[in-house]
Amino acid sequence: MDWLKQKIEELEKEIFALKNVNSDFEARILALEKSGLEAKMKSTVPMPHIGQLNCWEFKKCGREPGGIKEEELGVCPAAELDKYEGINGGRKGGRVCWALVGTLCGGRVQGIFAKKTGTCKDCDFYKYVCKQEGKDFRYALT
Repeated sequence: MDWLKQKIEELEKEIFALKNVNSDFEARILALEKSGLEAKMKSTVPMPHIGQLNCWEFKKCGREPGGIKEEELGVCPAAELDKYEGINGGRKGGRVCWALVGTLCGGRVQGIFAKKTGTCKDCDFYKYVCKQEGKDFRYALT
């Protein structure tokens, strides 16, 4: 079990270092998944949020509280709605943004769910969450 704790600490350090480099981060997470270590960690140690970026971290939109675009564009609903905490392992609505109205994607505020769903299904972040969550993926809020 000590080796697992050591591996977790190593992975946490690695994830922290990679958080701002999405492509490199994703490549390493995929490598971990292939090695089977990530699955072993999930089955033996309950550690939510390891390696799970929220939309504002993945997209670097700056609309999270304290973000560089907060004053100009306001805080995104995905980054402030407490009632969506934990969906797909995210903070606030950060891993279910496709189901929220008022998110800023493609340079403009997105409208109702029915109109934005097609765009969201093509989004790299949406695909990233689908892959990470696998069979536990939650598409909608209910």
